[in-house]
Amino acid sequence: MVRKRKKKFSTKKFLRFFIPLIIILTIFLYKDDIYTLYVYKTTSYSDDTINVIKDNNLDINILNKKYSQTLENIINTEYFDVKHVDDYLEINYLDRDNFSSNISKLLSLNYTPKEINIIYDKLSDESIDIIINNDYLSDLIDIINLSYFKEDLLERYIEYILKNDYEIETAIIYVNIGLDKEYYTNVSEISDQDDILVLVNKYHKLSENYVPDDLKTISAKYQWAGRSNTLRKEASDAFEKMCEAATKDDIYIYAGSGYRSYATQLYLYNNYVLQDGFDAAETYSARASYSEHQTGLAMDIANKNGFISESDKEYKWLIDNSYKYGFILRYPKGKENITGYMYEEWHYRYVGIDVAKEVYESGLTYDEYVAKK
Repeated sequence: MVRKRKKKFSTKKFLRFFIPLIIILTIFLYKDDIYTLYVYKTTSYSDDTINVIKDNNLDINILNKKYSQTLENIINTEYFDVKHVDDYLEINYLDRDNFSSNISKLLSLNYTPKEINIIYDKLSDESIDIIINNDYLSDLIDIINLSYFKEDLLERYIEYILKNDYEIETAIIYVNIGLDKEYYTNVSEISDQDDILVLVNKYHKLSENYVPDDLKTISAKYQWAGRSNTLRKEASDAFEKMCEAATKDDIYIYAGSGYRSYATQLYLYNNYVLQDGFDAAETYSARASYSEHQTGLAMDIANKNGFISESDKEYKWLIDNSYKYGFILRYPKGKENITGYMYEEWHYRYVGIDVAKEVYESGLTYDEYVAKK
């Protein structure tokens, strides 16, 4: 009978089998802790930031996302709010005064990270202070993205929008014109008074002594009732071309009232006040320094019977053709709240052919057109 030999216990073989098993079991049992340790060791965040994340039992996966300097900077301040952790990750960090406190306030007002990034990209710290000191404005980003948004008017935009029920674009245009203020308040004196595109209205004035240096008398055959009206040379030449072109369509228009000096306008305005009263005069006559006639670029147009009216064939021709010669109807019907003056079918303003075409096609008043530039 042959005896079987006992197999010797092999420590080596045991270890080869058992150690990997232990490692596998350890990894399985402590995989979360191992992963956590790995994240903590490989993150770019500081130890202080990691400690805050630990102390608040936050998801450590935020450390595994793209590094956020915004989170790094705010997490150890009094402005840190656990509920906004994900928001911090999306806000672009900027080295600007009060950045942490400001984004905290903006988030508390319910501005999104995307909105905050746009706000910081486009606005100064002074403007951000204005936003923070107001309630959430849902249209804010639409406002600051408008091509004709003017940052120095931000506070006025917000105040005007909150007080009025206008579409956003309309409200911004109105504030740009100055309509959030009373007429003849917040007035600026025009710097380049010789500019063909100069805007003169109840918020923009000419100096008392301004007289264009290129005034030209319009041809006598285009003068109404033997008058001697003048316009600046470019406008005068264009007016004569327009009158000549009109005759080919059997339309006859004339220069009724062109350039007026400061003194003339002062005399006329005061007489209108005496005649019709202050309130009435304000609707149809400009105060001295605020009249387009002083620019030498405005003309009250007449036919053989007097200043044209809406029912005249000359009016229809001018509406359809004046822009081709650089003229626009300055005070249109239904726009009294914008221009500050009653509808004047006869009052035309020279702005050059290109701009006149743009104004004509836009359907805007000249005030609105300029406000959108």
